[in-house]
Amino acid sequence: MNTTGQKTPRPGEGWSHGVTNTHYDQDPRLFQLFLDPSMKYSPGLFPEGNEDLETAQHKKMHFIARQLGLKGGERVLDVGCGWGSLVCFLAREYGCEVVGVTPAPRQADYIRARAARLGVAGKVRIEVGHFHEVSLPTGAFQGMTFVGSITHFHDKPGTLVRAWSLLKPTGNVYLSETCFCNAAKRREFESRPGTKFVLQDTFGWAELLPVSDYVRYFEDAGFSLRGLVDLTEEYFRTIELWSENARRNRQALDAIEPDLCERLLKYFEISNAGWGYTSKQYALVASKRR
Repeated sequence: MNTTGQKTPRPGEGWSHGVTNTHYDQDPRLFQLFLDPSMKYSPGLFPEGNEDLETAQHKKMHFIARQLGLKGGERVLDVGCGWGSLVCFLAREYGCEVVGVTPAPRQADYIRARAARLGVAGKVRIEVGHFHEVSLPTGAFQGMTFVGSITHFHDKPGTLVRAWSLLKPTGNVYLSETCFCNAAKRREFESRPGTKFVLQDTFGWAELLPVSDYVRYFEDAGFSLRGLVDLTEEYFRTIELWSENARRNRQALDAIEPDLCERLLKYFEISNAGWGYTSKQYALVASKRR
């Protein structure tokens, strides 16, 4: 689904908006054909085991709010805010003032229109650009989220250093990401064709790390870790439901781009084949205590 011909950046280069946006800045109709109605592009939560996709994603966003310790009215920063599911949810359900950051202009336009339709435009602001480049106030946010976004950042330690500077004292950050099971698995599998298909051909550029690296980056940035949750089974079930939606909407997907459905299903199949063997999905929560 990377159809722009953009090159993959070398390690150490900054995040190239064009490269990363080959996936996220596509026509939103593509994502509407396999995601839930809120357009949340990350795992849901299935505590009962029989939730539909929309319910699972709604429960997951409440879970994130609880992890951040939100009571209502706080100022929250969502880094890599996707199609605005969490941004609009926190504004509407918790009365939060939410700033979203996306490198994709198409996503920004979509979120602004969506916030207006939901009546929360006054509580939502969207910044377009890289997290390290957009202007954000220091010490202003009670909560911050990286939901499947930090994988696209080359400077992950520096990203968490900036996150610490933007949070208020006692502020919390929620980070969820796909990780290699351990360093040995990374060495063995990061150059395999299936891995490259997902990280480069699908997303333009992404990097999977063991969760131990994120623990170290949090600690080096000055955070206190509050918890780690394994969401691997939740992501497996979410992808099953995305796959069902894609198959049901095969004709509409292929009308957007020939063979798009098959490439999407290949990405889902590779992802689900790796869970628990080469990869895990973790959520980490950390606090600024000084």
